[in-house]
Amino acid sequence: MGETELRGQAQRGAERREAILDAALHVFAARGYRAGALGEIAARVDVSPAAILYHFGSKEDLLMAVIAERDRRIGVALSRLPSGGGLPSIRALLSVADVMERQRGLAALHTVLQAENLEPDGPAHAYFLGRSRFACQWVTQLLREGQTRGEVRQDISCKAKAQELVAFLEGASVLWLLDDKVSLADLYATYLEAFIHSVEV
Repeated sequence: MGETELRGQAQRGAERREAILDAALHVFAARGYRAGALGEIAARVDVSPAAILYHFGSKEDLLMAVIAERDRRIGVALSRLPSGGGLPSIRALLSVADVMERQRGLAALHTVLQAENLEPDGPAHAYFLGRSRFACQWVTQLLREGQTRGEVRQDISCKAKAQELVAFLEGASVLWLLDDKVSLADLYATYLEAFIHSVEV
């Protein structure tokens, strides 16, 4: 087997893996991890369930790959946030709402999988717990940077306000996903301005 043929096989394998990942993202967003069958995912890309296991090892490994892909896509928006911290970075979270409105399936995927993994024995429980804690720590740091720069009042609890903000972000997504007449961007804009007003000097 020549080098060109090997490269062709590797490329086809990568394309097949990407197609499976995209199909799984849609199925898990619509049905959840537990009800999302490998057979349905396989049918979307015209492969066998065994082919999915060949590429990903197990359904649980596929789940974690789907979560990683979701984070990669959302991370494009987060990478555009101002790097200086403080209130400009919090106000710029509005860009995340814009991305989520354009890719509704990503928001649905996060909400459905998080709800399925609230209990410690869930396959992705540790991931979602760690993600939640990281988000709170990140916002806490933004507020502390704002205090250092004189933008944020010294008498507030940065940790408590960070938890409040993260709780809003999670709840806003659920409200928006349930009601297509709700604008996620409008929810973000209104809340973020009120939040900033509550902490700024």
